[in-house]
Amino acid sequence: MKKKIAHITDIHLDEIFVQKQGISARTRLKKVLQHISSYHINEIVCTGDIGEDTGLSFFFKVCRKFNLSITLGNHDSYLKVINHIPSKISVTSKLYYSKEENQHKFIYLDSSSGEIDTLQLIWLQKELISEKQIIIFIHHPILKLSLKVDEIGALKNRNEVHNLLIKQTNNITVFCGHYHLNNTSTYKNITQHITPATSFQIKKHTDKIEIDSKYYGYRIIELNEAGISTKTQFVNDTN
Repeated sequence: MKKKIAHITDIHLDEIFVQKQGISARTRLKKVLQHISSYHINEIVCTGDIGEDTGLSFFFKVCRKFNLSITLGNHDSYLKVINHIPSKISVTSKLYYSKEENQHKFIYLDSSSGEIDTLQLIWLQKELISEKQIIIFIHHPILKLSLKVDEIGALKNRNEVHNLLIKQTNNITVFCGHYHLNNTSTYKNITQHITPATSFQIKKHTDKIEIDSKYYGYRIIELNEAGISTKTQFVNDTN
C-alpha cells in the first residue's frame, strides 16, 4: 500500500490582517492546489484556520476535485463550516472523528476552542486503543517549542493531551499547523510535524513575532509498508 496525502493549514482567506500584508490568500491557495495536483495527489487534509465566512464557499469550491478532510482551528466556526460538510454533523458541535485504513488509524481533533475539551479527551482515550499506527491531525501543536509563538499560542490543556499520548504503546505521528512555520520534533513515542502555512510564515524567533510574507507552503505525507515519510513544499509567487 502506497498513499500520498497533502497537508495544508492556516489559509486565512479574506482576513484583513493578511490583506494588509499585501497577500492574496485566495491566489496562494489556488497556487498551492495546483502544486499539489502536479504531484498527482488527490487527497488533502486541512488542519484549520480556513478564514472568514466569505472565504468558506471559495475554499470548498476550489477543493472540490480533491478528497478533502478537515479539522478546525481557532479562526474557524463549527456552525459555519459544517454547512459545507453536513455529513460530519456532530451532536457535540465539535468536528472530531476517526477512520482506519490498512495499518494506520487517522484521528482528526477539533481544537477550535483553544483546547481539547473533556468529552473529546474521553473519546480520544478510547480511540487510541488500537494496534495500528496512529496519525493525528490537529490545528494546535502538542509538543512544546522554545519559541515566542508557542509562548502565546499554545493549546490550553496541552499537558493533558501530551500525557495521554505518551501513555500509549504504539507510535503516534502528529500533523498540525497554527504556528505558521516548518518544524519537526519528537518526544518518546510522539513525532510532531508542524506544516508551514498556506498564507504566510512566522519567523523562528524566541523573543518576538515577525511575519515572513514571501513564502507559503504545504506538506506531502507518504504512507507505505515501511512507515511514514514526509517533506515540506515551499512556494513563492515566482515559481
